[in-house]
Amino acid sequence: MESNREKPITSYDVARKAGLSRSVVSRAFTEGAKVSEESRQKVFAAAEELGYRVNFLARGLKKQHSNLVGIVAADLDTPFRSRQVKIAAEECIRLGFRPILLTSSPNDEEAVTSLLYSYNIAGMIVTTATQSTGIIDQCNRFSIPIVMINRGEKVAGADCVQVDTQQAGRLAYEMLTSKGASKLALLHTDDESFSVSGRAISFQERCKRENKFVSSILAANQNYTSGKKAAAEVALQIGDIDGIFCTTDLLALGLIDGLRHDWGISIPEQIQVVGFDDIEQAAWESYRLSTIQQNPDEQAIQAVKLMSDRIKKPQNETVSFTQKLFPVFRSTTVDTK
Repeated sequence: MESNREKPITSYDVARKAGLSRSVVSRAFTEGAKVSEESRQKVFAAAEELGYRVNFLARGLKKQHSNLVGIVAADLDTPFRSRQVKIAAEECIRLGFRPILLTSSPNDEEAVTSLLYSYNIAGMIVTTATQSTGIIDQCNRFSIPIVMINRGEKVAGADCVQVDTQQAGRLAYEMLTSKGASKLALLHTDDESFSVSGRAISFQERCKRENKFVSSILAANQNYTSGKKAAAEVALQIGDIDGIFCTTDLLALGLIDGLRHDWGISIPEQIQVVGFDDIEQAAWESYRLSTIQQNPDEQAIQAVKLMSDRIKKPQNETVSFTQKLFPVFRSTTVDTK
């Protein structure tokens, strides 16, 4: 029984249609290859008419590496991470790379990324929250450029993009105290991650240097639901605390809803709230959250740039880009004007 499926169009079909050799067709689709403009246009016209598309995966398997780029990410349900990955993918495409997205958890990250080695990928960007030296070691072994986002300073064998966690703690302290808060609290998780735990630790250290006691309130996770649940514990301390730093905006938004709707607590009159990230939802009229801005677009673009630079010059010293943070005052801190 014969199949009704059409045979795939190949470069041979394009060459025959254009009246050129297959080598000319190949060069026409290869960036930087020498081919006359007339021949290139003939190839493109024939390809368009036939519906031909280059199989970049097959092409990459025949070479030392392809133009495929692996983006390893977790927690894509969070607005900050999803924005970061979106911009990274768009920037890869703009530079001529083809991104492959792999979602992972800390437990299966190495197993998932090991699949990428079969595709001779050109580079990798890792933006999960936890550290994994195994991935770096494997990339170094296969000479795959790797860039880590918010994974720690000067990671051996990898270029890095990260925020200044010391600045984060200082800004959070100054944002609250400059608005009159003097009895401080910290809403955070016990997750071991460079960025989130780093900003919590630096805030606590700053409070200690200023001889201010800080009440530590643990949330189960970094998400909205955990912040809303933590409102009960925060509400019991109203009067003993008048300013709280939440290590993510999602925690802060959940806390705000819990305090307002479940406990009838007025913000910022009874307690001032500062978050971290400056996600889109932080500016919504129902929240108007004062927060610390880390720009996901800048992080993603810098990561792709570092990866691209490393592909071109693999012998260069590793680079660490530290992003500056900015305070954003809205309605969850008092207006002192």
